Amino acid sequence: MSSIRHLFLTVASLVCATSVFAAYPTFTSTTPNGGQRGTEVKLTVTGSQLADFESLMFFSPGFTQKSVEKAENGKVELTIAIAPDVLPGNYLMRIRTKTGISHPRQFFVGIFPNVAEKEPNSDFETPQIINFNQTVEGVVQTEDVDYYKVTAKKGQRISVEVDGLRLGYTVFDPFLAIIDKDRFEKVISDDTILHRQDGYCSYVAEEDGDYSVMIRESSYRGGGNSFYRLHVGGFRRPDVVYPAGGKIGSKTKVRFIEREGSFEEEAQLPADIDPGYMIYSKTQEPAPSGNPFRLVNYDNVLEVEPNEDQAKATAAATGEPISLNGIIEKPGDVDYFKLPLKKGMTLEVQAFAQSLGSPLDSVVNIYNEKGGSLSGNDDGGGRRRLDSKFKIGIPADGNYFVRVTDHLERGGPNFVYRLELIAAEPEVFFASPQFTVNDTHYRQFIAVPKGGRYATLVNVSRVNVSGDYKFEAPNLPQGVKLLTDLAPKDLGNVPLLFEAAPDAPLGHQIVPVKLNPVDPANKIVGKLRQEFDVVRNGNVIYYTDVEDRLPVGVVEEAPYSLEIVKPAVPLVNNGILELKVVSKRKEGFKAPIRVLMIWKPNGISSLGEQTIAEGQNECTFQLDANGAAPAGTWNFTVMGEADAGAGRIYNASPFQQVITAPAYINAPAIPLVAVEQGKEAVMVAKLEQLLPFEGEATAQVLGVPDTIPIEPAKITKDTKEVAFKVKTDAKSPIGKQANLFVRVDVPVKGTNTTTIHRIALGSILRIDAPRKVVAPPPAAPVVAANKPKEEAKPAAPPAPKVLSRLEQLRQEAAGVKK
Repeated sequence: MSSIRHLFLTVASLVCATSVFAAYPTFTSTTPNGGQRGTEVKLTVTGSQLADFESLMFFSPGFTQKSVEKAENGKVELTIAIAPDVLPGNYLMRIRTKTGISHPRQFFVGIFPNVAEKEPNSDFETPQIINFNQTVEGVVQTEDVDYYKVTAKKGQRISVEVDGLRLGYTVFDPFLAIIDKDRFEKVISDDTILHRQDGYCSYVAEEDGDYSVMIRESSYRGGGNSFYRLHVGGFRRPDVVYPAGGKIGSKTKVRFIEREGSFEEEAQLPADIDPGYMIYSKTQEPAPSGNPFRLVNYDNVLEVEPNEDQAKATAAATGEPISLNGIIEKPGDVDYFKLPLKKGMTLEVQAFAQSLGSPLDSVVNIYNEKGGSLSGNDDGGGRRRLDSKFKIGIPADGNYFVRVTDHLERGGPNFVYRLELIAAEPEVFFASPQFTVNDTHYRQFIAVPKGGRYATLVNVSRVNVSGDYKFEAPNLPQGVKLLTDLAPKDLGNVPLLFEAAPDAPLGHQIVPVKLNPVDPANKIVGKLRQEFDVVRNGNVIYYTDVEDRLPVGVVEEAPYSLEIVKPAVPLVNNGILELKVVSKRKEGFKAPIRVLMIWKPNGISSLGEQTIAEGQNECTFQLDANGAAPAGTWNFTVMGEADAGAGRIYNASPFQQVITAPAYINAPAIPLVAVEQGKEAVMVAKLEQLLPFEGEATAQVLGVPDTIPIEPAKITKDTKEVAFKVKTDAKSPIGKQANLFVRVDVPVKGTNTTTIHRIALGSILRIDAPRKVVAPPPAAPVVAANKPKEEAKPAAPPAPKVLSRLEQLRQEAAGVKK
């Protein structure tokens, strides 16, 4: 499988189908990859662990599962209905079985009925004959070329568009051509700004006759998963629209711009902002896919030519927020806008061009009235590719000028741009983080086992908004409830914990979770904003999708449960706490359970996961509090992920309260203590008693090897300093022992246990090498036997005895004269 297909599958495809416990299904493909709106479609989905298939989960309304004809482990055959008002385009869907929820895949809704490719059609002389306004579902094998023949009248438009890369199977780069009967290529298309590797083209027939539509891989590679949906008809295929956005709820005149020509319509815009909104023609035959269109809550300013310098700049009536719209209509064209701005304003300037299908590589600059440059940008980076983006602070009141041009001084009728200048507006949104590398879909669903729970983490982002918020999750599946209540103002993330009753029926809902302000005066409502990579190859992201609803499903009971053992004592500042997790297994289930620490409050750290080994029933997390960890009572939960031999099985623990509290005792680092190897020394810690405690606490220095024994000590609430006797011997390592600390186990009243403190952090002990022993002087030389003896010298008189003052006093007391 390609790396893109890995996005929609599990991290590992597990093939043991005989396991007692079925689990997390995988979703490999759909056949066909799309269907015509307003029709019923017989669909075959493939994957693994599908024998207990229940339903497809569609993120968007307008889809209905009518029946299931067959459900096998690797394949399900079913029928779905697509409502007539579903807009053309791609839609995410997941598989829900009785025991799990899959990664998503895409399903495409088209405007034409499907036709299956029929071989042989790999030669110009033997094309597959099709009609206008049909969608061909096919595949390009290695070095394959597929031909399709249509018959057109002179002046009739022949339009072709392909979904290839967008299907998400592999990095498929289709090449299209419309060829006349004499084998001349009239138009071709490889890559496009709007659809990246997926192309489109149109040709107006110059004479009656047969024309061939050719599709192949641009480098003649292809393969068994190079699937395509080829749309052939008389539709208009705009590259971009102008303006490329508008104010919600308004009527806006828009121009649909094609490579050769354009047409205008008045569009009624939706009342709500939709980041993925697409606009379609209402007066012409619509294209198989729409054009991106920005929905905002402020007005447009359209350029008025000529505006190629400051003196002729298009004037805007207001400062911010505002959207400036224009077209770099010819090579070398430059557009200017004049804006009245106020001192102290901070604006974010975002260009939209290539992200909306325009070929413009924007360069945006802002100048003052004297022509002095304030700021500018060429490429904003990120997923906007070549669209400009920057922030600017306004230094003084006055008129300012925005300049727009193309980086390579190109231009043309489709070089549309849109500049949005906004200040930071109040906003609250939340989303789960990416839980694994290069897979934004992993654990981005809520599969709640009957009688169990499912937990996830959400990061809450606030812009110019404060205050507490409450979660609201309406329309949950029957028997499911959200146990998380608050998103406190001082927390950047919180755990969401869903629980299903033991008798909850299997089912699912796509749930619009929201954050409502606790303060009635606060009118800003928080929304889910979950961004997914829809088509991705390694680090290259081709298409993304933003969802504001969670897929929540009830699945069968898990073969294990988890519970956090309630701690008997609080976790104190600069302390540690052992948090035990125990599991209960159903008979026959012995697999290891990966236990994930979903969330920790500010100032608390721990490992992100532990494992309950095969056949075992517990693991322990060590919580570590820093000195600034706030006091409080916190709801902890852990998530279990087990491999049942057939896929993942999830279950989370109930909430368990962990209390954080101030420390009873503290101490600064012990000053450097040096000791000679083989000797003893004393380390003394100056204690700071913060809270009284009863009984004796045990203190010991930690962080040294076993070859340096340090005796523990006892302290009470009245102890001001504590001394630790250090013993060294020949095995004690010479050098500095840094980052030592003192562990103090303080007894807690009313319990039989202690809180663990770590004080004197950063203490240092140095062991020096033994001093060298000075050698005695050499012995006197021996005198030879025949050498005459020297005359004996008289002995020196004895040195006078020096009496100490104490001895002198004793002698005086005995009557001895000094």
